[in-house]
Amino acid sequence: MTVIDSKDQATRTAPDVREVISTVEELRELLPSIGEAQAAEMREVQARYPFRIPRYYVEKVLRNDPADPLWSLALPGKAEIYDAGTERWDAFQLAERVMDHPRWIQKYKYEVLLRLTNFCSGLCRYCYLKNRENVQGFLSHAEIDVMFDAAEASPQREALREIVLSGGDPLTVPGEYLEHLAERIDRLNKTVRRRITVTVHTREPVWSPLRVMRTKGLLRGLEKLKPASYILHVVHPREVTKGLLDCMAMLGNLTEARKPLMMTQHPLFRGINDDARVITEMYDALDAGDVVVKPYYLIHPFPDGTLPQHRLRLTESQAILRALASAPGTRVPLLTIPTPMGKCVIGPYEKLEDRGGFYLLHTKDGVPVEYTTGELYNPAERRDHIPVTISSRRGGI
Repeated sequence: MTVIDSKDQATRTAPDVREVISTVEELRELLPSIGEAQAAEMREVQARYPFRIPRYYVEKVLRNDPADPLWSLALPGKAEIYDAGTERWDAFQLAERVMDHPRWIQKYKYEVLLRLTNFCSGLCRYCYLKNRENVQGFLSHAEIDVMFDAAEASPQREALREIVLSGGDPLTVPGEYLEHLAERIDRLNKTVRRRITVTVHTREPVWSPLRVMRTKGLLRGLEKLKPASYILHVVHPREVTKGLLDCMAMLGNLTEARKPLMMTQHPLFRGINDDARVITEMYDALDAGDVVVKPYYLIHPFPDGTLPQHRLRLTESQAILRALASAPGTRVPLLTIPTPMGKCVIGPYEKLEDRGGFYLLHTKDGVPVEYTTGELYNPAERRDHIPVTISSRRGGI
């Protein structure tokens, strides 16, 4: 991965330094209700985990009130010190993946997640990747070429249907790199019978929508890339600002034909959005703009990163889905449970049977997973010790 080391590159890639707050002292200028004791805790956390938040988000989304529940999602807090930080969610990949590269994450034969960068404009305090080096950097042209040369030569490429762009956040990558990636994806598509589509996972239009809208190089790169869909990470109604709605409209209008599908997904957090009324309010706010946004995944809390006070039992997450299920079908998300073996999806009225401290779930590929009945699923580091029923495994990883 190329790391930015010149002033020119940093200017083209990063948000303007005036737009990003990276110290507790800067933060207190905008949120003076942060007391000295809390500021000291924030500094302690910042010494272990990096801290960065766009000024836009602080001014337009957060309240100057320590009781604001969004503080615990966006600002450093003492509870983070107790996070194990094991970050094992990319560890187990399909043996028959199209190519072998640490930034090419492939758990399913039909889908690859491509980590273009480590960087995000803001750092979610619950992110399961927050232990990783979060610096300015992105895949170089040469690294992209190495990946796609191997992909074009791979006998597994015909099974690939989707390339998911993630990171970090792909909307912090310079536009010329997205343009080069678009050229290589177009070339790869000429070697397969069915189109491989592109999906962009992003939170940047929530963190800093004005930066996205005025970065012409980025918009040119996305115009050339022609994503089939954007999946926006939005967790609360207050995050649906006018800037976000305007940004979605601009992204949707970059191409005249084959306009992208806009979707949203969000983890569930106790005390933040663990109420169907709050989630419905968020969906209503997203629906107020000029772009149709489809609720996609309602995500049961990740074991890694999720703070103890935010964790839910699986039955609680299912109850939230059940309360949403009577809405029109286009407004009902899928409840997904992340595990190292892949995503498991359950329905609102699916019976969860306690089989001795665990529920038996299955990934999208049919791999059985023993998922705890408690708040914290904590599988071992090595694959052999992951609580999976090996004898009845079907399909891939």
